[in-house]
Amino acid sequence: MAALLAGTGLAAFGMLGESQIAALSGGVLWGAGLLGLLAARRGRIRADALDVAQAQLRAQEDALARAEEENAAKSRFLAEMSHELRTPLNAVIGFSEMMAHEVFGPHTVSTYGEYARDIHTSGRHLLALADDILDLARIETGHRALLETAVSLPDLAGDCTHMMRLSAAARSVTLTCAPGETPLRLWADERALRQMVLNLLGNAIKFTPHGGEVHISTGLDGRGAPYLEVTDTGPGIGEAELPLDLAARHRESTLDPTTGRGAGLGLTIVRALAGLHGAELTLSARPEGGTRASVTFPAARLLPTFDAPEGARAIASTGV
Repeated sequence: MAALLAGTGLAAFGMLGESQIAALSGGVLWGAGLLGLLAARRGRIRADALDVAQAQLRAQEDALARAEEENAAKSRFLAEMSHELRTPLNAVIGFSEMMAHEVFGPHTVSTYGEYARDIHTSGRHLLALADDILDLARIETGHRALLETAVSLPDLAGDCTHMMRLSAAARSVTLTCAPGETPLRLWADERALRQMVLNLLGNAIKFTPHGGEVHISTGLDGRGAPYLEVTDTGPGIGEAELPLDLAARHRESTLDPTTGRGAGLGLTIVRALAGLHGAELTLSARPEGGTRASVTFPAARLLPTFDAPEGARAIASTGV
């Protein structure tokens, strides 16, 4: 059948005239040339598109590099400025404290003592702010290295609660700690964890009204990841403000309408220190009112706990 068709095609081709054959050949060649031109044009279009994409990528990389350089320069400037502020601020704090306590004799005018106490309070506030800026600058520039050891998270929460009890009592805030029944040992930087917990507790106490409550707890979530959580009964964060943009470091003055004080850099530092540990800081509004701040650590940072041998427990119980 194939031979018959081939023969028929050859016979039909032979019946064509020379002019018709030439025209047919020219059309084939013209079509082949057109296809070649189209292929070349498509190749140039692809090449041009690739060049544009590469140029855009280079521009984005250059912009990112410039932004990182500017951010590093800003962080270095803040670190140097904070360091330079500490020396005169310490002098202001020390001398104002001496004046407030009338170390060299009583004031002839009592108002001077009030002014000295105001200067001392303001100086301590500025020094704390300088310390926060210095800590944040060290983290952003990569100079904050983690010194990791085994840390008991419940014990750390209890220690920080004890440290903050006077601040809570001064504002008539009830501060409680529930470390949980499960012993949690993390591989982490103890100083960084302590700073995170103190910042969260301090922030909660600051925005909780008189007679309110602040509570800290530790435990394991449903995925087996360790966490610490601080809740308060303050005015809370509105749903419109969540998720809170901590990168902006804006001051949430609406959280404390009586004083107008905002969260400052405390939450930003907590998030940065949590990030160094691979942890995550989340803020949410409690249904019953107030705010819940949780730091969830990777399950890989949880260390195994070992029960003490019976003999060791017996010795510990007898106090030998």
